[in-house]
Amino acid sequence: MPRPTKLRGLGFRLLCSSTGAGIAVGLAFCAKHFYSAPSLSGTANGSPWLEPDFCFASASCVLALGVAIQAGWRLPPARVLDAAARRVVIWFGLTILLVLVWGNALSLLTLLIAPSHALACLRLTTLARAWRSDRVWRA
Repeated sequence: MPRPTKLRGLGFRLLCSSTGAGIAVGLAFCAKHFYSAPSLSGTANGSPWLEPDFCFASASCVLALGVAIQAGWRLPPARVLDAAARRVVIWFGLTILLVLVWGNALSLLTLLIAPSHALACLRLTTLARAWRSDRVWRA
């Protein structure tokens, strides 16, 4: 049996997670703004790891994964195989949707951004549903 949660704790966690997700999306837009196609001249102008688009995409990915971990913290996991399979299908669908949205602007960085943002979105939705049901239950 899961531990009882406090409505205020869920609300605060939802607010912090939503803010983090917004910042992660903002970092993804910064990566889109600074994106430049790779040079195929054979010489490196600098370290590819320090290019602004890669740094912003990496920060966005790490922040989205952090949001997913924080939003899913101490929430009851899916106990039925059907529910777990449904979440995997939803995550895969969100990943494909985000790849289609970001694909033409970010090219390969989309493969870094889309899965982490889809996971964060799925966990935020689960947290919001838990917060809403807890709020209704207490009312």
